[in-house]
Amino acid sequence: MALTAGCGPAAGGSSGGDAKSARPGSAAGAQELLLGQPSQEEQEITRWNATGKFLITPQKVVEGKPEDLQGLEDGKFAGQKAAWVYVEARHVGGEPVKGPMVMTNVGAQTTDGYRATRLLDFGDLSSRPKDCADEDLESVFKEGEKRTLCVPYLIPAGAKVGKVTYSQGYYKDPLAWKVP
Repeated sequence: MALTAGCGPAAGGSSGGDAKSARPGSAAGAQELLLGQPSQEEQEITRWNATGKFLITPQKVVEGKPEDLQGLEDGKFAGQKAAWVYVEARHVGGEPVKGPMVMTNVGAQTTDGYRATRLLDFGDLSSRPKDCADEDLESVFKEGEKRTLCVPYLIPAGAKVGKVTYSQGYYKDPLAWKVP
């Protein structure tokens, strides 16, 4: 199994290096919601020349233990743990979209304000919760459908996830949901 720490928007802009070196962007202008509350506005997602409108609702965060990552990639993830972020996406309008890649714009921040790094896994982690479903990039997501998706992020072993975010592009602040 090959694992890698991602970078770019899906990873909250982190460099994929030391998780403590990445600082969060400003979400000060956005209204903060609580887990379980849907986005207040529809989010347009385009893929394969089709655009659908989605309501995004982060549901929960399940944090693993540092031991869950031991032995992977020669200790590359030492001092870190996985945090599994669950998001419900509901298609509320627009066109059917094949594999909309909803989780690409999802991010997480620790309670002390550092961005989590998305863990891209090629294979499967044995610590993956049984109810944690990957995005199906081949299925068509139609209006009225909702799916709960889940991806892992890396955070420092002693940290807690404090926010789940959803990027709205370069010109709008990300949406943010507080993790109790």
